[in-house]
Amino acid sequence: MKRLALCLCCLSVALMAQIAFGQAKYPQQWNMVGANLSNDAGMDRLIAMLKQSKDCGCTHVMMDEGGWMRNAENPEYLARVAKVKATASELGINIVPTVYAFAVATKYLSVDPNLSASQPVKDMPFVVTGKVAVPDPSGTLDLSDLMTKPDNGFYAKHFNLPNYMYYKVTLRTTAKPEDREIFRASTMDNLRWLTRAYPIVRQVGDEWVTTNTFNTLDGHDLRLRLTLKDPKTFKSIKAELAGPLLILRRQMTPLTVTSEDGQTVYEEGKDFKKLVDPDIAAGKVSYSWEHNPASIELTDDSRIKDGRKLKVSFFHAAKCYDKANMTMEDPAVYPIMEKDVNNCVKVWNPTGFFMHFDEIRIGGFETPNIPPGKILADMCKRGVDVIRKASPNATIYTWSDMFCPDQNAWPVGEEGVKNFYLVHGNWAGSWDGLPKDVTIMNWVDGAKGVKFFGDRGNSQILCGYYDATTAAGMKKNITAWKKDSAGVSNILGVMYTQWGTGYNNMKPYFDLLNTYDQWSKAPN
Repeated sequence: MKRLALCLCCLSVALMAQIAFGQAKYPQQWNMVGANLSNDAGMDRLIAMLKQSKDCGCTHVMMDEGGWMRNAENPEYLARVAKVKATASELGINIVPTVYAFAVATKYLSVDPNLSASQPVKDMPFVVTGKVAVPDPSGTLDLSDLMTKPDNGFYAKHFNLPNYMYYKVTLRTTAKPEDREIFRASTMDNLRWLTRAYPIVRQVGDEWVTTNTFNTLDGHDLRLRLTLKDPKTFKSIKAELAGPLLILRRQMTPLTVTSEDGQTVYEEGKDFKKLVDPDIAAGKVSYSWEHNPASIELTDDSRIKDGRKLKVSFFHAAKCYDKANMTMEDPAVYPIMEKDVNNCVKVWNPTGFFMHFDEIRIGGFETPNIPPGKILADMCKRGVDVIRKASPNATIYTWSDMFCPDQNAWPVGEEGVKNFYLVHGNWAGSWDGLPKDVTIMNWVDGAKGVKFFGDRGNSQILCGYYDATTAAGMKKNITAWKKDSAGVSNILGVMYTQWGTGYNNMKPYFDLLNTYDQWSKAPN
């Protein structure tokens, strides 16, 4: 028995060594699938995808579905889940559902739209007219001469603005803008690009109206830049104080209204009526800035008098590209995380969970004295603990980017940039909260990142393909991953990771992956 055990141990070590150096087929082949089981058509699509995945040699499917958050007691939903689970069992496919979608947070924010990751506004000037206080019109930026100094299609103007001031920009043109980055606000003193959300573009009559918002954050020297290929299409541009647009109301995002000198603090409910954003109050999670913000309405016995000036501080929701992040700083999210996992166990009873920590680009302002890296580390620990409590033997997976210093957790980025996107700092140190028994789905090819997790002792799945539509492109992708992972132990498999080209190339990709030893050694 001892001899047999020794032989098996040696065989296992030899197999892992072969896998690490690309000399054997990986034991796990993954596919990444989005799903919607709210109807039979969605169920049929998922079942078809499971069958296609099996035909391509997949052993695992990462499933982004999330319907268990609201449908854990819905018999029709549960019947669809049962059919999917039965199919997966017949095929020998392991379904790994995603939880904790902090970066694509719609299913969490639908529980409470106020749980968006926030940005602070400090001392925005307001003026009182009658019984209403509105943003001071004198805070509107003067852009009247913006178009007088063209520079290779760019038109720019610099401003020295207060920190944490919030603006809404409205551009009118006679033609639809060709560039999503037609308007950009950025800070020159700390090299931060502030207009990270995609603009909203609407046709109104014979005009195109483009709107966006930005918060100055911790920058002073701001540059506002307009890009127009045909300046004749320009009609007007305005940057005005946004007011309490998308204001968030929860304990971690307080509202403060004071006198102009800051000496008198006015009370909500006593001096002015409760202030909420109309869209957020209606449960909307699109976080559109097209609607008018609520005004500060004075009560009948308010201490605030007509003509007075006020300073208003609050927190507002923001988006990066077209996505809203959920806060990781407010304990109010903890019960929702627990519901996510517990309902998933109840509905799917999976053997693994995929923690969707990925591309988190807003945060850190609610607890500014805590480094963002520690915030994420603590959240990762909590997320693991929740899963371990609900399903002690489950395997836990997560993306690589938010925990790797060579990816999105860099201490200092290019040109000395210390702030990650719209984060109050960066995610350095986040890996301190990542247990070694969490398997890393490494989606950024690069030897440094693969080696980093290998040295920590984390197993890894290499997330390859990346929309390489030709055999030559797929071979190049596979060769890069093989090179980057050479000598690294605990490489368990490869995921077919596509971002737009679909699944037609899944079988060719895995066929090339599994015949790498043949074609990689063939003469050119």
